[in-house]
Amino acid sequence: MTKNILLLLLIFCITSCKEENKTVEETKQSEELNSLEDPNLFVGKHKAKAMVLGVFHFDYPELDTHKSEYQVNVLEAKRQEEIENLLEKIGKYKPTKILLEFPRIKGDSIMNDRYKRFLVGEFNIKNEKNEWYQLGFRLAKKLNHSRIYSVDANAKWCGPDLDWDNYSVDKYLKKHDQFDKSTRYDYETFYKKGDSLTKSLTLTESFIYDNNPKIRLKDHQAYLTETVLEGAGDNYVGAASVSRWYQRNIKIFSNAYDITDFNNQERLLLIFGSGHVWQLRQFFSDSPDFQYIEPNEYLTK
Repeated sequence: MTKNILLLLLIFCITSCKEENKTVEETKQSEELNSLEDPNLFVGKHKAKAMVLGVFHFDYPELDTHKSEYQVNVLEAKRQEEIENLLEKIGKYKPTKILLEFPRIKGDSIMNDRYKRFLVGEFNIKNEKNEWYQLGFRLAKKLNHSRIYSVDANAKWCGPDLDWDNYSVDKYLKKHDQFDKSTRYDYETFYKKGDSLTKSLTLTESFIYDNNPKIRLKDHQAYLTETVLEGAGDNYVGAASVSRWYQRNIKIFSNAYDITDFNNQERLLLIFGSGHVWQLRQFFSDSPDFQYIEPNEYLTK
């Protein structure tokens, strides 16, 4: 009788242990599956931080579709003081790498040659208006960076080959009954307001306005309510234009991703025309490898 009881107890213990091990194993497998499904899963040593500082182009190259009626001279003494104030605020972010809107493939060595000569006083930026120098070079020097990074890229045109010399967007839209729909929003007044603020505000105040996510989203929406409609159902010239813009920005993001070292605590600072901010912000925010930092967290302090 005693032997039978002991045998039953032994069988119960063995069965219980198997069930317990099975439960532990199932729980472990479930946790692993849940981890794989987690969009925030980061595989690496250190997740990187990234900030995109949106700027107006200090030297007004007029390469964009919209041309500013309001221009400021950043070389004036007053503006130079404002730049110092701006760099002090952004410097508190303590970027480990400063990334500029300059071609990576053809220009990175050129820009770094200029930067190295700048460090030893052989490249004078006294008369250089571009933000590459007035923001990028000056901040990199303050932070004792040995180099800067060029991460811009070209994007190929994937749309129709039109007679651009004789092509009129308005005429095309009117001919295809797309004009009224594509011009419902008054972006021109919106752009002019932002341009005018560069004259009336300090650089820091102007940047705070321009780097407000609501303002950046509004600017981005022009591509989705105006540009993209052109040629819909026909040659899709508008969709091709938007695609080209996305293509350029995803290449910029890929360059930033390529130079990021996840074995160290990276803090990237991209200094780009403000039109790039929304898309780059989205790419960094969606990536599991980055934590996006809003510039206004530092500009407003």
